[in-house]
Amino acid sequence: MTVPDTDQPLAGCSLRQLQLYAAACLAAYCERKGIGHPSVDDLLKHLEGYPEKGSLLAWERAGALLALNGRGDDWPQELAALIAPEEVEAFACIVDSAVEVGIVELYGDSTDLPLTFVRKITSLLRRNAIELPDPPGITAI
Repeated sequence: MTVPDTDQPLAGCSLRQLQLYAAACLAAYCERKGIGHPSVDDLLKHLEGYPEKGSLLAWERAGALLALNGRGDDWPQELAALIAPEEVEAFACIVDSAVEVGIVELYGDSTDLPLTFVRKITSLLRRNAIELPDPPGITAI
């Protein structure tokens, strides 16, 4: 999928759709790089559970308690051991950006920051030659 193919549909997405897409991108990265760990599974489940309305504060607080939470906390040692040294920076950026999609606007006005974080993730996937998931609402033919 090319940059214009993904950027156009993403620009019209809701915050929930962007969060789901960020989770799908993180899952694609982990699958391609062979990164499998319960803390990743827990984070993906959490990101995919982004509420449509209400309960955002409870969702955000629950995310902060995860072993892998994308907020600068140390990763579980078993997970860190699975990540090749040359992949640490990309993995950390994808995780942190995926988390930021859903929380960056939690306490303020709407901005284009969620889309900016998604674009950062898709750029990293492209650099790693990882096929992007289909944008929300778009199905492969």
